[in-house]
Amino acid sequence: MASLSRAAGLLRRLDSTSSERQRGAELVTFRLRQMVDELESATSQRDELALARVVAPTLLARLSSHGAELARGQVRWRPARQGLRWAEADRVSGSTGRAWFRVRFEDLTTHLGPQGLLAARAETRELELEVDTTTSPWRLWQVLVVDRR
Repeated sequence: MASLSRAAGLLRRLDSTSSERQRGAELVTFRLRQMVDELESATSQRDELALARVVAPTLLARLSSHGAELARGQVRWRPARQGLRWAEADRVSGSTGRAWFRVRFEDLTTHLGPQGLLAARAETRELELEVDTTTSPWRLWQVLVVDRR
């Protein structure tokens, strides 16, 4: 069986009906969901140690800064997503063991603060994620917002 770091490469090379392609797709889906779930959990609990396991240091600084801003305003950010779907991105990573994925989900984020619960308008978001696939859980290195067309 191919290693996790080769799952995305396998998808490109294999016939769409092959069992290896299906297993690779299931593995990528499981790992992406695991990473997103751990990211959401660590963010909502403001657990920087857990957050450091799933994001690169540059992203950790930005997420920690955002969390501190919300805390100063007595706001609790509760991220949520629904319907996570992914595909391979056209980008090629310059580092071994990293892969780019295009992820699409419905954003249901809410903010709980002094004025009560504020829910974001449910909207579909599309991001491109560069992920280190050599760790477990996978680690997020870059996030790019995909422009709407």
